[in-house]
Amino acid sequence: MDSRKRIVTRMPLESLWDSEGDLRATRARSLDREGVRDLLRRGPVRFVIARSGQQLRWIPLGERFSAWKTDIDAHLSAGDRVDLEKFPGGMAYVASEWVGAKDDIPIVLLEALH
Repeated sequence: MDSRKRIVTRMPLESLWDSEGDLRATRARSLDREGVRDLLRRGPVRFVIARSGQQLRWIPLGERFSAWKTDIDAHLSAGDRVDLEKFPGGMAYVASEWVGAKDDIPIVLLEALH
């Protein structure tokens, strides 16, 4: 299958991919708001948003801080149990850190719940 057209069919995701194909990254741990902030303080972070029925949306490195401030921070859940009524627009992200990608930049997967 052409990975540029691949869509998310179920979550939690078991693998990540980009336009070049599958990544050799693995889920390392769940993240809360402080965990994401800590990664951002330490250096570059790649955000990727997964929504059921859509392609993965990779946030460019240069847009990571604006994405954090304008979207991610307000929608980030604190754990696996999520009350969607407490989030803007009834949508929340569950975050996890993925490691082992080709450039060793941590990936933060944001799985959207709505």
